[in-house]
Amino acid sequence: MAYRPEKWFLSVHALGGVLGFSGSVITTNGLRSIGVALWALAGLALALSCSASSSSSGTHSAAQNNSASGGVASTGSSTGSQPGFVVSDASRNAGGSTGIVDGEAVPCTNGDDCICPTLSVAVIGTRGQWGAQGNSSGLDSDTALQDWLNSSSAGTARVDNYATKPTLTPDFLAGYNVIILAGLGDNSDTGPWWTFDATTEIPALADWVKKGGGLISLSGYSGDPGENTAKNALLAFSGLSYNADRVGPPCPTDYRICGCSAGAAPITDWNQTDPVIAKLSLGVSMIGEVGGHSISAPANAHVAATTTSGTSVYDLLVGEVVEQGRVLAYSDEWITYTSQWTGAGNPSTSDPNCQGYLPQDRFQTAQFWYNMIRWSQPNANCFKIVDKQQPVTIW
Repeated sequence: MAYRPEKWFLSVHALGGVLGFSGSVITTNGLRSIGVALWALAGLALALSCSASSSSSGTHSAAQNNSASGGVASTGSSTGSQPGFVVSDASRNAGGSTGIVDGEAVPCTNGDDCICPTLSVAVIGTRGQWGAQGNSSGLDSDTALQDWLNSSSAGTARVDNYATKPTLTPDFLAGYNVIILAGLGDNSDTGPWWTFDATTEIPALADWVKKGGGLISLSGYSGDPGENTAKNALLAFSGLSYNADRVGPPCPTDYRICGCSAGAAPITDWNQTDPVIAKLSLGVSMIGEVGGHSISAPANAHVAATTTSGTSVYDLLVGEVVEQGRVLAYSDEWITYTSQWTGAGNPSTSDPNCQGYLPQDRFQTAQFWYNMIRWSQPNANCFKIVDKQQPVTIW
């Protein structure tokens, strides 16, 4: 998640041209054979025919596009929508069981009238100030998530970032399927902390979730428990809230896992028996965490990850289903730092004693983010990730 002073918009640019792909990237290795080209054109004809069945003009409303992704109506529906096509996922099709080649255009088999809508994500809040560089330096960038979605989602997801407080109105919220709460202050470590109107903004967010929105909240940006005042107010309708403590999992016996990850200790206690939240840890064994805030959850909530200190058990990842929508609260912000994805910004990357023990070696940060976004929008079947560096299991 990259937080910049201005509102930014990420999308995979359309290829344009006669083929008319919007928001997709199709890679080639050398020249394709004439046969493959003819196959693609045949698929395009099929897509156009399917698309035409819902609109003779070839255009679709935001509500039509959104119905396939399981969220509320998205603005800018032409951005990233792929009429009749998605891009194949390399990790899902590894082994060649389906015969689909990475980057190949394939007929869309889900969505409304062959429309594969873009998953619209808003990140609200300022970026973390800590990370591998420490001391509130802000030098460990948090561009990994935006870069990952931009380069790997094949146009199936886009992100807007709000580093200054937006007003949460129904019209604003209607533009997004997923909202991620980051540091809700002018500075995520020191504040001043934002406030949201209790009579308009907070009810609007609750209503948006209940109608199908997906809300993901992060904490641990600051040692000041005041960082969670606004988040707890926004989460109150779900029954979830952050505590004022600072907790984290213990370092393993082999301290290199922590020492080479700038002190990040791995979360390893995952709940895979509750079917509601079992997929949040699909393909995930370790995620780095540093001094987050534990979560208070009602009895009907779904606890996905915990840590134990002595005889006390602390909830670190909790999901809640609220009518048609979903809320996910996570204890920490360490998963936003690029050092935890690629090693960039981590001083230990060049340490020969850390080879094989770096965050990118031990933590499954990309998979974890995919799981959280996908869980928050369970019907977003078009959301794909094609990432050969950090393969992601698609579900």
